[in-house]
Amino acid sequence: MRSLSLLIGIGFLGVSALQGCVSSVDDGSETLGSASEAVSACYTNSGLNPTKAALAVAMADELGRWDPAHDLVVVQGSGTGAWPNMWTSVVQLSSSAVCIKNNCANTKAILGQQNGGLGAVIDQAVFNPAIFSSDLSASVGRNNDFLSDLQRNNPGKLPSPHKLTKVGGPVNLGVGACGPHYIFQADNLNGTPLTATQAANLSNGMCFYGFGSCGNGNPYISYAVTSQGCPTGRTCVAIDPTDGDNGSGTTTTAGAAPVYPLNRLYDPTNSKLSSQCTTTGNKLGSMVSKCATMASTCGYLYCVAS
Repeated sequence: MRSLSLLIGIGFLGVSALQGCVSSVDDGSETLGSASEAVSACYTNSGLNPTKAALAVAMADELGRWDPAHDLVVVQGSGTGAWPNMWTSVVQLSSSAVCIKNNCANTKAILGQQNGGLGAVIDQAVFNPAIFSSDLSASVGRNNDFLSDLQRNNPGKLPSPHKLTKVGGPVNLGVGACGPHYIFQADNLNGTPLTATQAANLSNGMCFYGFGSCGNGNPYISYAVTSQGCPTGRTCVAIDPTDGDNGSGTTTTAGAAPVYPLNRLYDPTNSKLSSQCTTTGNKLGSMVSKCATMASTCGYLYCVAS
């Protein structure tokens, strides 16, 4: 099978270079274009961008596809006073969503970061749950509008029904992106590999996660069709969330308490519970769970200053 290594730029349809919008080609040995320069501004937007990229990885892994139009739904909160309350709309998994792994634990935990109670736990300049919740609700509408527009005006660009299987990552693809990539084998529903065109079109189903102009050019997506780490004869795609959500990386120096980029770590086994950490504000703290009081956050630990 010929090498599939077309790198789809972080943005498309006219998103500015400041937002990390590039289009380049990777032949497996070198990258053509200015990917490193284009992604130099890895802005997080109060943690929104890397969190949405992490959500894309989690849904690909646990639902086996990128189809938020069918797998997610906007839900209005109740009047009980508990989160989400009657003044809050949140995005949750649809009752028809089919989890193929972990009962979608990672996906549910990331969606659970919309919980407004986290504002009293973590630095909202690093991650703001209100911004996250508001944007997810708006993103559902943007995604549906974008796909409807493609259906009317350019149906050949619609993403095909597909099945994703994680085969690698986190791994550095050498394209100067905002983090390591996660690699997914992309197949048709009958098990045959996606064509190069189908794989490229798959990115058009990622508006919800922030990809492209309709998604405001999320620099942490860095969507790519790649042959690196891909099983022989198959087609693979890759995206790159921030470490600390779907990865194990931290930013720290040897011997120092680790710094987690968003002051949180997805750790469903609580292996790091009560361990020392350093907040992004450079204060020594410990990893705590808020699962008992905020059930939507179960699976995450938070670095809280002592």
